[in-house]
Amino acid sequence: LKKIVTKASQAGTIKGEEVLTQIMFYLCYPRLDINVSKCMNHLLKAPFVVHPKTQRICVPLDPKRIHDFDPTTVPTLNDILNELDSSTAVAGGRDIDRTALASHVKTFERTFLKSAEKSAAAARFAANQAVAAF
Repeated sequence: LKKIVTKASQAGTIKGEEVLTQIMFYLCYPRLDINVSKCMNHLLKAPFVVHPKTQRICVPLDPKRIHDFDPTTVPTLNDILNELDSSTAVAGGRDIDRTALASHVKTFERTFLKSAEKSAAAARFAANQAVAAF
């Protein structure tokens, strides 16, 4: 890394104040391989889809608790099926609440759906105001 920064500095392609940004970019930016951009299977997954090889369920992450995330604790499809088979349904209750996905659904509702609902309501209000002003 030192060689890269020194070489770039000597070539005049990087300035002193850009060094930290370049280092962060070099170390933190995700590296992609060719399969990521050409195979649909390698693309980012939507919440709650099942990984084809590991059977792990793609769960939403709480940005405030990102450092607590452990990918090995993500439930698998078999875990969910076993939980549903071994528990009793509650009248009026959601099946998802009987599984390890319940907390992840709550995270999705709290971190994404609520803000999406607020944004949609604000957009509808603005559209109604524009129509009323017309």
